[in-house]
Amino acid sequence: MKCTGCISIILIAPNKVMKRLFLVLTLSLSLNSLSTELWTVNELKDSISDTERDLVLLDVRTQSEYDSGHIKNAINISHEKILETPELLAEYKDNQIVVFCRSGVRAGKVIQLLESLGFDDIIDIDGDMLAWSEAGYSVEIINE
Repeated sequence: MKCTGCISIILIAPNKVMKRLFLVLTLSLSLNSLSTELWTVNELKDSISDTERDLVLLDVRTQSEYDSGHIKNAINISHEKILETPELLAEYKDNQIVVFCRSGVRAGKVIQLLESLGFDDIIDIDGDMLAWSEAGYSVEIINE
């Protein structure tokens, strides 16, 4: 009988710990996501067309990806450079900054870093450059 009681205590205690851990993680994730909006490529296109908006378009793909087709007026700093040297973006901290890559993975890493550094006006693009291209929106190409 003592073993049965011990087993139930062991099973209950981890369950309570897991619930508390889940609650803390959920709260933490929801607080972090408060500074980031998710836009469609259509919303981005409309915002770029709005001359009163002062958006920083941050393309975090590699230089070769950027050269092969990028959104007009986007700046290119690879996600690797940003993760190594986040100070590269210090001048944009007070701007609305749109972060995108090819599919969203690299942009997500940069967004997470920017949020931890106190950037509070970040835009994430649903589908990133794949969605932009699929929508048929124009890109600039740099020929070497």
